[in-house]
Amino acid sequence: MSAEAPKLVALFVIGALLLNFPALAIWNRPATLLGIPVLYLFLFGVWAAGILAVWVLARRAPDEGEGE
Repeated sequence: MSAEAPKLVALFVIGALLLNFPALAIWNRPATLLGIPVLYLFLFGVWAAGILAVWVLARRAPDEGEGE
């Protein structure tokens, strides 16, 4: 198992918690930022941050002995 596996699992759990009801209820307000509802900004921000985090973890070079 690679060293990134626990980090990917933690990233999944954090993403699942952020995209679930209690967190979404916090951002479900009639307010806007630059004309965009804050809930949409939150959803897009969490989604983009998750993709960026997975990309960073996937780009790391494998360990020397991992390919054997």
